[in-house]
Amino acid sequence: MILITLQDKINNFQLSRKAKEAIKVSFAFTIAYLIALQVGWLSPFWAGFTVGQVAMFANGQSLHKGALRLSSLVPGIIVATFIFAVAAQDRWLFASLGSVWTMIAIYLMVRDQQHDYMWQVAGFVVLIFLTAHYNSSADLFQQMASRFMDAALGITIYTLVTVLIWPDSNVITLKKICINLTATQTKIFTLLASPQESLEDKNTVRTTVKQEILLINSLKLAFFAKGSETYEVQEAAGYWKEFYHLSIQLGDSFGRLNNSDLGLREIDLERLIPDLEHYRDIITQRFKRTGEILENGAQEFKEETLTLSIDEAYLSSLPPFDQLAFISSKTEFEKTEQLSRQLLRCANNIMDESVHKKEASEKIPQSIYERLIPDVDLVMRMLFMGSLTFVAFLLWVYVDPPGHFSWFYLAPTIGLVVAGTPQTKTNAMIIPSFFILFFILIVIYAMILPTLSGVFELSILLFSCMFILFYFFDPMPRLIGIIGIATKLGLENVDQTYDFAHAANNALLNVGSYTIVYIFSYMLGSPRPEKNVLKQFRRYYKSAHFLSAMMATTKKNTPQSITTKFKIAFYRYELKTLPSKIHSWSNAINHKHFPNNTPEAIADLLLSMHSLSNNLEDWFEANNLPQTPLLFNKTTEELEKWQAGIEDVFRHYQHNFDGLSSSRIQASLNQHVSHLETIINTHVKEIEQLKEQVTEQEKEHLFRLVGSYQGLSLALTSYASSAEQIDWAHWQEEVFA
Repeated sequence: MILITLQDKINNFQLSRKAKEAIKVSFAFTIAYLIALQVGWLSPFWAGFTVGQVAMFANGQSLHKGALRLSSLVPGIIVATFIFAVAAQDRWLFASLGSVWTMIAIYLMVRDQQHDYMWQVAGFVVLIFLTAHYNSSADLFQQMASRFMDAALGITIYTLVTVLIWPDSNVITLKKICINLTATQTKIFTLLASPQESLEDKNTVRTTVKQEILLINSLKLAFFAKGSETYEVQEAAGYWKEFYHLSIQLGDSFGRLNNSDLGLREIDLERLIPDLEHYRDIITQRFKRTGEILENGAQEFKEETLTLSIDEAYLSSLPPFDQLAFISSKTEFEKTEQLSRQLLRCANNIMDESVHKKEASEKIPQSIYERLIPDVDLVMRMLFMGSLTFVAFLLWVYVDPPGHFSWFYLAPTIGLVVAGTPQTKTNAMIIPSFFILFFILIVIYAMILPTLSGVFELSILLFSCMFILFYFFDPMPRLIGIIGIATKLGLENVDQTYDFAHAANNALLNVGSYTIVYIFSYMLGSPRPEKNVLKQFRRYYKSAHFLSAMMATTKKNTPQSITTKFKIAFYRYELKTLPSKIHSWSNAINHKHFPNNTPEAIADLLLSMHSLSNNLEDWFEANNLPQTPLLFNKTTEELEKWQAGIEDVFRHYQHNFDGLSSSRIQASLNQHVSHLETIINTHVKEIEQLKEQVTEQEKEHLFRLVGSYQGLSLALTSYASSAEQIDWAHWQEEVFA
């Protein structure tokens, strides 16, 4: 019985994904290192180092990173050659140009997300070229050519291994996310196109919208960060991008439909739109067919454009407020019809191999203010890199610590990793680097390597080291180990000698580099992520408060100075970008130290903030729409009171994270909507007199303005409810760990 059970376990045994990845990386590292040794290249460890660095970015990005690493050598060679040409004899110009280049590199890393790794590698490759020993321009060319060949070898070997051994594709995950997204959108549409009579229905809508936001973010990650290298995805890359952007537009349209809910509560939609049931069925069928196409393949279908037939007699009998509400909602129903049709066609194009590649869509034009506004966090990253590189040069020249010239490239190399991901816990790098590097130095370099007598024994050692790193260690210790294994061994295809003092100095260089990076990382914010989260929340509230205050001056048509326009563009940019930054920093929080703030509560808060940012943007856009004579003085006064209330909410949050009741915001919302409805309905005669002068679009603009106020207030209520679940004081406490 025991033997049978054991045999069943053996037959059913499967390696985990983690084990497979570790085996593939170890195998590729060993082969690349041994080939470079065999052919006698200048620095064989660079081939293995390339494999290790590329493999750090798994989940469908490793091959793409490999190609970017190879491409990075081109700008690296050009910049290094330029600096040698103009500053070889001037140490201060030499250091300044090196520092400026690392600042440019981090800027391009952040701004050019598609090629971020290319600029990261180009950033430190230049410094490596600058610190090599050259006697002539021929030596310089030989070093650059050697680096290119090593990188090309490592990338080629890793590509072949990942393609031939346990090949992996992210396209299945991509399709699954899209199928779940269309199912969620079907549920949202069904809820919005039906009367929401109970509180449970409204809560279901909010919950489903949050799920939609999560899926859209997952789609962005799956395509832009994971699946973009797969051939099947690349062939339809334009359509995958279109699917992502159409989903965002559909979510925005759903949001505006949800905002108009209070205005539609007294309307019998079934009577007003006689074919509403047919409209709902067709749209629902489109969403379902979109999921079926993504799951099973392309289909033949007939595109049908739907038009909503309106009972004009019933519409005319409605109060003016309800008429305005319906005109705005009708536009969103029509947009939903158009977007669902485009989404279905886009999904079919993704799965239809006979369809040609989609051309890149035109970029949305930006104003000069939007193009020139700075990103505060990016500026600090650039200053961090520039000052770190310059100080590393000063240490090399004036202190000359162990490692000598290597300080000028190793510390900035680590700095580029930290600047690219500021949430990296740099204080957790120093102690692990000490133990890992001295273990490599004493056990592997001093005790094991001298006893090896053949290639087979060396291959076992290299394979074992990399497997242990990738299977048992987290990313940061893994990176430290890769640098240590690749560089500290220093194997060459000559009579191998071992210099313990030299290797020990290199280990001290590494620990010192991690230490100086930790010191300079305070420029990027506190090493305690919860403090950075609080700081960025304050920035968010400050931006929202400033923009809500500016709405009052905008309504009065006060001319805006150039400075004011820059401020508006800057704070709108802050509102768009801060939620994702806060999300990144919140993921770095050690929740064991803050048990009162669960990951679920934080995720709910961030989803509410995302919805709040979308509603704020819609509010700004609606306020800038041209309004009509229907916007009576009393209506304007009521909206100004509403705007003042919103401004007070953000002013309160700016100075006090808690203490604001969501029920209070909800009561204020109901009061403002009731007052507006009364004002508009009591001006029936004036509206009838203006009826011929006002277009349907102008009516839509008015209710979109009202709806944007309502939507923002609802988003604030939801956000306040989520914020009540957070123990803000706990995050403000000092925690020593």
